[in-house]
Amino acid sequence: MMKRYRVFFCVLIGILVPWSSLVANAQQERPDLGELRKQIELFESVLNQSLKQAFGGPFDTLDRAQGAYLPGYGVVFSFEVSLSQVVNMGPFNALPTPKREAAQRAEELRRRDKAKAIAEEVLANFGQTLSSLSPNESIAVIIHTAAAHPDKVERSTIVVSVDKKSIEERQANTIDRPQFARKLTTTEY
Repeated sequence: MMKRYRVFFCVLIGILVPWSSLVANAQQERPDLGELRKQIELFESVLNQSLKQAFGGPFDTLDRAQGAYLPGYGVVFSFEVSLSQVVNMGPFNALPTPKREAAQRAEELRRRDKAKAIAEEVLANFGQTLSSLSPNESIAVIIHTAAAHPDKVERSTIVVSVDKKSIEERQANTIDRPQFARKLTTTEY
């Protein structure tokens, strides 16, 4: 009977010791949330300033950039941009012509590309401010877009993300800007 207890005790210790070290390692990888909050606020500030400089009008950015930490993933920032120029859509406005509609679509594409370029630039130049993240975590910038048309509002989403390891490589100059750009993942829908 005593031999059974010894075997059971050895098996129990064999299971608990590795499990406890796994839990301790998981707790060590968790970032200091107070410090991470400061880093998120700094990145938000840089992103908002970049948006303000690029989209100067009062209705160009519909929402300020805000960030959130997602344990196990990293940090996600999101903002909303209007792709439409401010125009009077009242009953006395001239009817849209095919030429005006084509020009409006071209301007929407230009503004969409500009928002995506800002996200990529801020990730490349200021991603290292999120130093509390572990190398296996990521940073994503979600761009919500809205384009107002007389009969509807078209909405779309662009997600630009990169892992922290790539940001560290860029900061250490082990990869150049074009190589960093190739490591970005962009999803549009």
